[in-house]
Formats: sequence, structure tokens, C-alpha cells
Amino acid sequence: MEIGQLMLDFWTRFKDAFNDEVPQIFKRFTFHWLMWILPLIIFVLISSIFYRGVLFDLPVGYIDQDKSVLSREIVRNLNAGAHANLINYDSQLSEAERDLQEAKIYAILYIPPNFEADVLSGRQPTPMLYYNALYYSAGLYSIMDYSGLIAALNTEYRTTLATSVGLPVPPLAKVNFNYDGLFNASGNSMYFQQFSAVVHLLQLFVVTTTIYILSQLPKRTRPNYPFVLGKLAPYTIWYTMLLIFEIAMLVLFSHARVSGSPFAMMTVVFFYVIAAQSIGILLYTFTKTAIDAYTYIGVLVGLALTYSGIVVPELSMPWIARFISSLEPLTYALNKLFDLFLRHSSYLSVLKTCGILMIYPIIITVLVRKRLVKRLHSQ
Repeated sequence: MEIGQLMLDFWTRFKDAFNDEVPQIFKRFTFHWLMWILPLIIFVLISSIFYRGVLFDLPVGYIDQDKSVLSREIVRNLNAGAHANLINYDSQLSEAERDLQEAKIYAILYIPPNFEADVLSGRQPTPMLYYNALYYSAGLYSIMDYSGLIAALNTEYRTTLATSVGLPVPPLAKVNFNYDGLFNASGNSMYFQQFSAVVHLLQLFVVTTTIYILSQLPKRTRPNYPFVLGKLAPYTIWYTMLLIFEIAMLVLFSHARVSGSPFAMMTVVFFYVIAAQSIGILLYTFTKTAIDAYTYIGVLVGLALTYSGIVVPELSMPWIARFISSLEPLTYALNKLFDLFLRHSSYLSVLKTCGILMIYPIIITVLVRKRLVKRLHSQ
């Protein structure tokens, strides 16, 4: 009976706070900025950066030590591709390396001497194409056309060499690849970064809004923990719908095909927002002022960006970085949302992710339940 009475009391306080907050949401100009103006402005800016889907005409230096018909054909065909704009460095390899280090170019193509003669004699020379891995996307896109170009040349000269020695060309296996890309086959990496940025930045606005709400509560009433949760609940629903709206716009304008369930995606986003709000509560509770809490948001955003797998793949991280990554709710939410884009993820895996995201508010509630109320009463 006592437990039932406690639950009823909790629900009554939660509902009263929720109903009190809903009419007040858009009466404050600050909330307009935090809840839709700034998020949508940043969404438009990010979309404008990636609107072409891929990177084109990236500067690539080349050094042709052979200056033969074949070497000039390689240079001409690579330059004719969409992604590389070749710059001749003659024989100045050191100058090309310096420009590569300074990001004036993103890759260097080096064709060795006697290249054509070695090809025709069957000695298999190797032209080298290096790219700057510090600029992963730009470097990767600058060499995107190269593998296809070399494969075409191998096919052409394989037949020529076999004919010259009087040997038949053995047939190659025919392999067909069937796959479903996230968006278009040539732009998945770029769109993944855009998708990741949208999910990542929502955490920034959720945490900021949570801290701002908590900093304003003592001015209106003497709060308790159910009251605080009731005040935050309308923003949980709002930010869930905001992220779903932004993802829907991303899908619509990019002509994407979502393989998973939209309902499952909404569920993951809902628990992701709750986890982000709990981090905001944690920051506010263990800092002396709201300004101090806002300061730590920068640290939070930096950690999330660095260790969530957006910048560096998790498998490439050392164990300590993977451990930090496992502490971030963004890591689990982003992986599952991306998984729902690519395939029909089971509801069991979705529930598992939601369960992991719920660990954050549960642990933080245990840590701050009494301390938060004292902190609010003391201001």
C-alpha cells in the first residue's frame, strides 16, 4: 500500500509539473533559439556543406618520370575523373611532399622511369599513389578513381601481352555484387558524416536546454525530483520529434531508403534524448553554477565527437579509447540508428540498445536524486 501511495504521489507531482510546463514552452524566446531555430539553422548549414554528396576536383600532384604514352594516358584519364584535379610537379618530389603535408594537395601520383617499357616487357612496374590520411575523407575521395583506372589498364595490357607471346587469355570469373547503399554508392561516407553530425549535435542542445531549465527552477517554486522530471518531460518529446524530423528531411532530400522500422528508430531516439538529459542533470548537480555546467558541455561534445566512432572507427582505437567510447550514449544510439538505416534490425537488438541507454538515467538518478534537490533549494 505504501509503495502504491508513493507511486501515486510521484505520478501526481510529475503530471502537475508536466501540465504546468507545456503552456510555457514557447512563451520564452530563449527556448525558441534552443529548441528549433539554432538546430534547424545548423542542420541547413551541415546539409549545404554536403549537398553535392561527394567531393570533386580535389588537388592531386603527379610526378611523371617516364613521360611515355602510357604514363600520359594514366595522368589524362585520372584527371578526367570527377574527384581529382592533377597538378604537374615535374621531378620536384620534395616540393610535392611539402605541399602534401601542408594540405595544398591531398595525394601524390608517382610514375617511375621506364614504366611503359617495363609494362610491355611483363615486368609489372608499380605506379604509386599516396594520400594524406590525416584528411581522411578528402584523401580517400582524391584517389577514388585510381583503382578503377588501373584495373582497366591491367585488363587492356593483359590481352596485349598474351597476344604478343601467342598465349590465349584465360577467362576470368564473372562476379556480380548486389548491395543496398545507405544513400548513393559513391557518397556513403559523406552522408554518414552528415547523419552523424545531426545526431551528435542534438545532444548539445538537449544538455544545454536541460541545464537552462534547472537553473530557472528555483525562481518559480521549491522543486522535488518528480517535479524536475515532469518539467523535463515535454522537452524529451520535443527533441525526439525534432531529430526524427531532421532525419526524415535528410532521407527525403537524399533519396535514401530506410530498411529498418521508423517506429524502432523513434524509440531509440526517445531513449537517447533521455540519456542526454540525464547527463545535463549530472553536469548541473556537480557544478557550483550554471556557467560552470555550460563550460563542461564543451568537454562532453569533444569526447563524444572523438570517441563515438564518427572521426576514428572504433576498431582502430586503442583499448582506452574504446573504453571511453563505451561510456558515451551517442555511441550506442548512433550505431543502432545507422544499423536501422542499413538493414531490418530485430526488435530485440533495439530493446537492448534502449536498455543500455536507460542505464544512464538510472545510475544518474541514484547519484543525484537528493543532491540535486538540495542544490536547487540552496539557490
